[in-house]
Amino acid sequence: MPTHVLVPFDGSPLSEEAVRYACTEFGDRTVTVLYVIDKGTDETAAIGWGDHPGEWEEWLEDRRDHARELFSTAQAVADEYDVTLQTGVAVGPVARMTVEAAEAYGADLVVVGTHGRPLLEEFLLGSAAETLVRRSPIPVTTIRTRVED
Repeated sequence: MPTHVLVPFDGSPLSEEAVRYACTEFGDRTVTVLYVIDKGTDETAAIGWGDHPGEWEEWLEDRRDHARELFSTAQAVADEYDVTLQTGVAVGPVARMTVEAAEAYGADLVVVGTHGRPLLEEFLLGSAAETLVRRSPIPVTTIRTRVED
């Protein structure tokens, strides 16, 4: 039975469902919510850094502020189950940083939300959750919702 559960959280309904599941199934254990700042996938990231001194640092601080807002949302979900969440922020590619955070925090299970896309579409589009499942040295539970066509 896991003692520490890590839940990547981006504020999406899928990540809220992952928090809900972690709290329902493992609420009496340590649950850590992780927000990953990924300049490669974040819509607020600038195409070219360095036009203005401090631009990168300002953007990172803005994303950290955003993470704190998201953690409030995650905690509101956890409050429904009387669970207090731990939080963490990482910077880099989502799947890699989630694996590294799981190791750093001593997590022994990752719970992640994923779309229930048809297999071909999932293969063509790729998925951070799918990459995480393949690369994680610890078990990953996927919380799946079906995407309607």
